[in-house]
Amino acid sequence: MSGPARRSQQERAATTRARILEAAFSCLVDSGYGATTVGAVQERAGVARGTLLHHFPTRSALMAGVVEDVVERRLVVLTAAPTSGAPSDGWDAVVDLVWRELRGPAYAAALELWIAARTDDDLRRALVPLQERLFASVHGRITALVGADHPRAPLLVQFTIDLLTGSHLAGILQPRAGTDVVVDAWKAALRVLAAAQEPLT
Repeated sequence: MSGPARRSQQERAATTRARILEAAFSCLVDSGYGATTVGAVQERAGVARGTLLHHFPTRSALMAGVVEDVVERRLVVLTAAPTSGAPSDGWDAVVDLVWRELRGPAYAAALELWIAARTDDDLRRALVPLQERLFASVHGRITALVGADHPRAPLLVQFTIDLLTGSHLAGILQPRAGTDVVVDAWKAALRVLAAAQEPLT
């Protein structure tokens, strides 16, 4: 009887790369961008330094890989079907979708990268095109929820993202009382704004 099939070198390399990216993601979430060094990621991943440098020769290369990984993680949430018990369509589902993603670990990691990218040209170059892909996917997902022909959809989507992002950021250092009330109030306001069919100008 033959034993288990041996993994190819390509499969082993892909597994190692994923392990390194998982370690880098965890470092970002737990300790922040400044502490996500090559050494810290190497230790958390449990790989030799030479192995890590084979996949990511510099910290910039590692961070570029993490940017792509974080965007993929956010897309998993933002393009997922509504969870059991959640509204399956409409503007309430839009708010729930954005709010759920903002409170997840992938957004926490993305926030660390955004702040660092303000003064890191290499990181910004890696982040911008992937961020555009993220925005396009979000708008596509929301269009599926509210209808492609809604004349106010683009602006109301932007309102929703900006308002909920601000509410979330305001409570990062210390949870704020009343945030859930703000989210529910925006749902009510959004239904009113969306009911009118003419574009907002």
